[in-house]
Amino acid sequence: MLLMVACVLAIAMPAEAKWKKVPKVDNFIFFQDHSGSMAMHMKKIKGDTKIVMSKQVMTAMNDAIPELGYNAGLVTFAPFKEYVKMGGYDKSAMSAGIDKIKTEYPIFQRLTPMGPGLMELRPVLDTLSGKTAIFLLSDGVHNKGIDPVAEATAIYNTYPNVCFHVVSFADTEYGKSVLEAIAALNDCSCGVVDGAQLRTDATAMENFIKCALYDLVNVCDGEVIMFRSIQFDFDKSNIKKEMMPVLDEAASLIKENDCSYEVAGHTCNIGTEKYNQGLSERRAASVVKYLTGKGVDASKLRAVGYGELQPKHDNKTREGRRLNRRVEIRVLPQ
Repeated sequence: MLLMVACVLAIAMPAEAKWKKVPKVDNFIFFQDHSGSMAMHMKKIKGDTKIVMSKQVMTAMNDAIPELGYNAGLVTFAPFKEYVKMGGYDKSAMSAGIDKIKTEYPIFQRLTPMGPGLMELRPVLDTLSGKTAIFLLSDGVHNKGIDPVAEATAIYNTYPNVCFHVVSFADTEYGKSVLEAIAALNDCSCGVVDGAQLRTDATAMENFIKCALYDLVNVCDGEVIMFRSIQFDFDKSNIKKEMMPVLDEAASLIKENDCSYEVAGHTCNIGTEKYNQGLSERRAASVVKYLTGKGVDASKLRAVGYGELQPKHDNKTREGRRLNRRVEIRVLPQ
């Protein structure tokens, strides 16, 4: 009798992990304000200039962002320049791009065309598919060209899969109002976060990046069938040689994550219900014994017998009865 094995549906995870990071977006862009006001110090905060602090924030973000197959780029406005062109996210390339942004430059008569800067981002957005997160790092100052809130609104209207997330270095009421207005345009935004705080607060950084870029999914959540149709001969509960490869693979996968599993034994309907209940329990126990012999922690396994009560195939046929003589391994909901 041939062993029937279903596709493996479980995902291998590190031994300590129940949680998997799943990307929310396909692309992200660091959109850095490089205007004259960013080269100034924030009011009431001594030390670094706003542009220095902003580079520190981008560096910390780059270190913290998980590599989940994103496309990424680094662009400045006032003036507009692509320091890292859109492409597969590479931490080292992004770090090099951040390093190239100058922090010492003339301030006098260096105006802030924030609205036109947003408009100049359109050719970049035209090249992208899927969802895009734009991290806008700015003090919100605007004193030249079209209104930035109006242009951000227009971008949302043109690119519905774009979302702005704002890192604020604003130290004027006007600057704060501009950034808050942009963040409020769409519910997808993670709002306005304080840049001065973000550069030193690892928890705030982690929460901000998670909000914008990924979800955490419990790999043990839900009744996911991992293997099915591990077959047994009639009235038997012994592990046959044909079963061993699939059970070896099951053992490897179970050891690689921190989920709990149900090992469920089943029978066909030949015999009494009481006898079949015991047979199903022996089948489940034999699989548990095999798995623990391969190094699986017994505390992760729960052997259960369902007897003849959960047939998946027609017991009126020989083939259906054969398929019902089985053990299934399922991830238990957490």
